Amino acid sequence: MTNRKAYWRYGVALGAGLLALTAPTASAAPESALNWRDCGAGAECAVLTVPVDWKNPAGPATGIDVVRVAAKNPGRKTGTVVANLGAGNSTTAIVGPRPPSIQSWLDQLTERLDVVVFDPRGLGRGDTRIVCPRPQPSVLGLVRRQDAAGWRAQAAKNAAYDAGCRQAAGPAFAGLRSWQIAHDLDALRAALGEAKLRYFGNSYGTTYGQAYAELFGSRLERMYLDGVADHTRPRLIDWLSDYARTQEQQLLRFRDWCARTSSCALHGLDAAKAWDDLVVTSDRPGDLFAGALVGMNPPRWPDLARAIAKARAGDASDFETVLRYPAPEPTGSVQGATLCHDFMPTLPDYPGFLGIERHLKAIAPRFGWIEGRYELGRCVGIPGAPAYPPHPLSAPDAPPVLVTIGELDNNTANLGAAHAAGQFPRARQVWHGDGHAAYLLGNKCLRTLGNTYLMAGTLPPAGTFCAGELTP
Repeated sequence: MTNRKAYWRYGVALGAGLLALTAPTASAAPESALNWRDCGAGAECAVLTVPVDWKNPAGPATGIDVVRVAAKNPGRKTGTVVANLGAGNSTTAIVGPRPPSIQSWLDQLTERLDVVVFDPRGLGRGDTRIVCPRPQPSVLGLVRRQDAAGWRAQAAKNAAYDAGCRQAAGPAFAGLRSWQIAHDLDALRAALGEAKLRYFGNSYGTTYGQAYAELFGSRLERMYLDGVADHTRPRLIDWLSDYARTQEQQLLRFRDWCARTSSCALHGLDAAKAWDDLVVTSDRPGDLFAGALVGMNPPRWPDLARAIAKARAGDASDFETVLRYPAPEPTGSVQGATLCHDFMPTLPDYPGFLGIERHLKAIAPRFGWIEGRYELGRCVGIPGAPAYPPHPLSAPDAPPVLVTIGELDNNTANLGAAHAAGQFPRARQVWHGDGHAAYLLGNKCLRTLGNTYLMAGTLPPAGTFCAGELTP
């Protein structure tokens, strides 16, 4: 979802077993009506109670936060769309101060639809929120310290964070996976009184959509996925390769943007070569890569160009100041632990990782290879097999699905998104010239296509392309 300071990236990886490939069962939440209450800004809030484990509906229960913005004119209402906006807490974007792009999105959809936004387990705003005693370590740990000692240090920090989340969550920790959340989504559909689900998922929210299509495809009316996190690659090296190739291409797109943009601080130079030369001459290349992983997102391209230009003149400080991730909060979100237990396998040891990295350097030698360190940095040291391992998608009962893919999306790698989209039966792919979360951020072409599909069920013609509107 846009740049990495606002919307984190969620990867998928290798695992054994196909827990998702079970026959659909009715998701009937425990006795739990949606008791809506006014929560300001024209929104209503409720908590849906669901089992911690849908295989044991009579066991412990947990809750998920839900927010509804009703259609403006009930007489023109054509249905309800359920949405998850991606990483972290989605409902805050609705009940808190709304970004202009979110307000316009709601204004457009509520011409004909109720919009219901939900937070997955542990990521709510009140009692439903799980607060970990330690923040998640920086995902840049393996990027900055590229040696065995750095690997061990990152693994120890991740293990301590995960243990704290497990203790804070108690029994609910076992339910933090997309298989369970897909069942929650079906329970929400039923609680809303909808015979079939209309769903919009962005970024990590697309993982819930993939799971729902597999488990409950016959109950799916329409589904629109933007910024798809590919959950269909059984091999870690294949998934990382998609990210590496996407990032390598992003360096060239940055170069081309700079060549045609007179305000770029590197205009008149080959910006990609300027990056290459900087890395070769630096005595701290890890810090350069850490900053560039922020700056390689299109909204930050001007900052990246200025950082490279200043570093060429002897001052590389922008890579650690301007191009930096937010400082961690005193406590942690369970989101990172959820991701690692949702997909990530028992990761390779350090020598095994170096073998993967050699492959990534062979296919993406200038910039993309760093993706291996970035993605594994969030989960190395966290124990346990994946609870919902990635696998080829099987959703024969799903209706035609709309998937939009950004040429500049290196947040959820566009090559991975295309790989996942190709496994949906009758999916309609629309590529566009922007980056991550372009539909939510207001690309007018995507808004028109996506809203028409969600409201009326009309898919865009095959081969449709939306031009970029959001790049600097």
